[in-house]
Amino acid sequence: MAARKKAARRAASRRSKSSTAAVSTSSSQSSAKMRKGPRAKPSLTASNETASNGSSVTSAGSTGWTPISGEVGIRVRMYRVGFGDFFLLSLLQAAGEPLHIIVDCGVFKGTSQTGDIGSIEAAVADMIQTTRGKVALIIMTHRHADHIAGFARCAADFKKLQVGGVWMSIWESEYSPTAIKFQALLARTALGLQQHFASFGARATEEQQTARKYMENAVGETAASGGGTNDAALALLKQGFSGVTPQYYQGGDAAKLPDALANAGLTAQLLGPPPATDLALMKLMDLQKGVGQYLADVAQGNGKSFAPFGPAWEIEPFDAKKRVGPDLSPVAMREWINPRKSWGGVSVESAQKARLGFESALNDSQPVAALTAAKQLNSFLNNQSLVIHFTFKGKNLLFVGDAQAGNWEHWLFKTNDPDKVGTGTLSVDAQQILTSIDFYKVGHHGSGNATPKVVVDTMKLHTHSFASMCSTQKDVYGTEDPDDPTKGTEVPRIPLLDQLGKESALVRSDQVDITVDGKVIAAPAAANLPPAAPGYRFVTGALWVDCYL
Repeated sequence: MAARKKAARRAASRRSKSSTAAVSTSSSQSSAKMRKGPRAKPSLTASNETASNGSSVTSAGSTGWTPISGEVGIRVRMYRVGFGDFFLLSLLQAAGEPLHIIVDCGVFKGTSQTGDIGSIEAAVADMIQTTRGKVALIIMTHRHADHIAGFARCAADFKKLQVGGVWMSIWESEYSPTAIKFQALLARTALGLQQHFASFGARATEEQQTARKYMENAVGETAASGGGTNDAALALLKQGFSGVTPQYYQGGDAAKLPDALANAGLTAQLLGPPPATDLALMKLMDLQKGVGQYLADVAQGNGKSFAPFGPAWEIEPFDAKKRVGPDLSPVAMREWINPRKSWGGVSVESAQKARLGFESALNDSQPVAALTAAKQLNSFLNNQSLVIHFTFKGKNLLFVGDAQAGNWEHWLFKTNDPDKVGTGTLSVDAQQILTSIDFYKVGHHGSGNATPKVVVDTMKLHTHSFASMCSTQKDVYGTEDPDDPTKGTEVPRIPLLDQLGKESALVRSDQVDITVDGKVIAAPAAANLPPAAPGYRFVTGALWVDCYL
């Protein structure tokens, strides 16, 4: 009997110790969940939502949250990746886990080489945990590295995802001969221009350095194959997800949402890009016009000037005693010396002087042509952006990628012939969208060429406040003009953001600190978040800013 009582006491003691350990573990986990803020290292749990930020775990292990008054269950997470876009749009369903949409995943160093802050890998890891590896839709707005580099850099992680659909611009279509031909030409031209501007080395002007970075953004980082990493990102999006065939869209198309999103009540209106047959865009097809022969020479790797015509094409037989260069006689310069007296005689001295002026003008014109082509190419890529108007439970969200004038004007004014001025009468649809949005993803990282003035002016007519998010990084492109703000070239454009800040609750990604692997990455444009208002609020996390709607 005594032995049985002693054994019972030992068993009771073991149960008591086990219970104490369980309570301790639970308390530790609860304490860990309560830690938050931009200086906290991202948790490896399924959810980073905490009671202290107004959200809560809806059930054991769920990645949902509890909307507060005025919210309908939308969360837009803007990851701070530097100069680039990486957004995760999450929607609460009536039952079950939230549905998730990825809008772009990229970053780029830019002219200053400071645009990549080294956080995109951690951001992708957080996305995978937050979504539990299930993403209803991935949207690639356009093929610039600052929007797709993450797909290439973190390809192995993305391949682990269960993806319901992929949307891309019509200009990426594998079924449109026009798009296929143009994108191939675009890639070759961008690579040639990139090599051309790189050949200047330390002699490059600020404008040439910027143009070079435009082209690096167009092709991505140099890969072992000799091409750019943007190709790897495109390959992943087009062929990397089992059973998923990308949908290619242009403005006006009827969007086919994955069933899960459609059943949850989400709708999508496709506003841009303009159709592949758009006349104004087709005018830019010949991107090598005026620089084609120059690019061909650069592509051969020597970067030297060349003589297009040999001695047989000289005006006079070559005479070494009278030459003004290795292959020109003095008479060849007479129209350059005096066009009105081209019949007169030409001395060797005057011809030599004229040749120097001729060569200087020729050399000056080629970089100008190359710069023009680089700017046109960059703008064309931005204008390929998918522009999407989402509606969910009465809330309206506008994502515009990096759309510039041609893209905006196509749907703002219902025109196929953009004039880049931005005047005219807005379409009824455009007015309704701009005066009713609840969330605006600021175009092109806050660049002055991506949110037309007429758009901001129309947003003033809002009857309610709305939220805006701008994913950007200070001091990566351009410079401010302290004496005349209207002449600055900085991105983000401060006068634009100031105006948007007056019309909406604006948050830029570089205004919050983040923490990666225990290291704090300070905010170059540190500022407090806008206060919460009926219908929206902002919450910071270890790597992001969340907007709840």
